[in-house]
Amino acid sequence: MSENKPQDDADAVDPRAVTDKEVLEEYSREQVERWRREAHERHRRWMEVMHNSYGRE
Repeated sequence: MSENKPQDDADAVDPRAVTDKEVLEEYSREQVERWRREAHERHRRWMEVMHNSYGRE
């Protein structure tokens, strides 16, 4: 594919963020809520690791 030619592939990944409305059009509300809970839990665990004093002394 040429660098100057726009990509015509419908399956191309769009790097822009999507809105809640767009996500809910494709996925169920329960699925979206589950993803939010999982993301929140992963973030919480990561912050615990970041604040762990192990190895700083």
